[in-house]
Amino acid sequence: MPSPLSERIQCEALRRKVMPVEEAVKHVRSGDVLAVSGFTKAGEPKTFMPALARHLAELGPDSRITLYSGASLSEEVEGPLAPFIATRGPYMSSSASRRLIHAGKMAYADVHLSHFARGLMYGFYGEIDLAVVEVSRIRADGTVVLSTSVGVSAEALARARKVVLEVNTAIPDLTGLHDIVLPPAPPTIGWPMPVTGVRDRVGLPYVLLDPAKVVAVVESQLPDYPVEFKADSGVCRQIAQHVIAFLVECRDRFGWNHWVPPLQSGVGNIANAVIAELHHSPFQRLHFWTEVFQEGLLSLLADRDRFAGASSSALSLADTAPGRILEVIAAARGDLVLRPMWMSNNPEIISRLHVIAMNTPLEVDLLGNVNSTHIEGARIVNGLGGSGDFFRNAYLSVAHTPSVRHLHDGRTVSCVLPTVSHVDHTEHDIKCIVTEHGYASNLGILSPRARATGIIERCAHPYFRPLLREYLALGGDGSRSLNADRIEGWWRSYDAACLAFPRPAA
Repeated sequence: MPSPLSERIQCEALRRKVMPVEEAVKHVRSGDVLAVSGFTKAGEPKTFMPALARHLAELGPDSRITLYSGASLSEEVEGPLAPFIATRGPYMSSSASRRLIHAGKMAYADVHLSHFARGLMYGFYGEIDLAVVEVSRIRADGTVVLSTSVGVSAEALARARKVVLEVNTAIPDLTGLHDIVLPPAPPTIGWPMPVTGVRDRVGLPYVLLDPAKVVAVVESQLPDYPVEFKADSGVCRQIAQHVIAFLVECRDRFGWNHWVPPLQSGVGNIANAVIAELHHSPFQRLHFWTEVFQEGLLSLLADRDRFAGASSSALSLADTAPGRILEVIAAARGDLVLRPMWMSNNPEIISRLHVIAMNTPLEVDLLGNVNSTHIEGARIVNGLGGSGDFFRNAYLSVAHTPSVRHLHDGRTVSCVLPTVSHVDHTEHDIKCIVTEHGYASNLGILSPRARATGIIERCAHPYFRPLLREYLALGGDGSRSLNADRIEGWWRSYDAACLAFPRPAA
């Protein structure tokens, strides 16, 4: 349960470094490179970062920093700081940062999460001036117990010249929840991690840290900002049901019996619906090797016949009240492990465990290519996140998306297109595409035309199917050269169809 700061800091040398956050932020200078904790809103420095925004404003409007985190930070944390960020990576979901990226005022690098974590240790991103990490306990020897996420916290603490620890006394002490291993950097050769199950532990439950690097300790009394979900119109659940149908087909076809391989699920409404729908599936004793332990898993956690264990890099929930977190931890004790993202997204482990990857893209095309990041090929949404790590190395890779999206400009666009406007995942990495209308799998040796036909007839919205069939007839499967004039005419017809789509009543 929440406890006083003095009880959470067992190291006497670091007790002497406790200071107001307004003093701690003075350790940051314009031009510094910061690596911070946080992964999908969980475990971020919620007190330090807003105070840092005020500090940089006082230094002057031209003050700028470079900011790295494990994955996205909340808008409450990143938004006020965005005007002072010159470079951001490897993933973000802040609308304030997105506007600056599109305006060319913030450099943004989209990196596979497993690559980014290792790149920090390799020195690919230069020196780290300051690590700012939220912890739930400082141990007597100066080592630290992290909070509700791991991300790149361990790498940041190892690489940074200076460290600020934000001790969150509003959350329970999470001692025993984590499994920490740092990625080896050349010339050290990495050792094969003996992970053969999602609950296996191969590291330490805390992060090693030289107390001499710590320049400040601040207190936080803020729980994580909750993950918000939109009301489901029914589409998300329909998609989830088709995902379950695909998994049942695979069970029968490949002899899984009542077992199903470990599952990975991205974040968002559809991903959460898929996980929740598993509660109504025929599968028992489900295991999860994923990035985020999210809300939908709670219904499974309450049913011990359904839930057998989970490994993730963050605990991201819709209700983050301390009592709720304590209940989840108590229920999952021994069955939930939080790991660094280089482990949660590790290609070799994903392949070894036969993980089934399920993620939501923006659009797919008739050949099975997937765009997860860019609207109309130009405007970044959030970033690739871990979808590439999982899609490329999974036993089965499932891309689930609505068949259409309703845009603010009055258009309704098809999420199944002749060609995607930006390719994040190639056709070679995707085994199944799912929409609310059905699924099209690519488990055998299918010709491009056969695959395109399956995607049109089973996944595309019925309104757009005639147009997509027409495109395929033009040679859209790559069987012959496409006539530029005829293709331009097709896209004009498509644009007109987007405007004429019968929009649902408000």
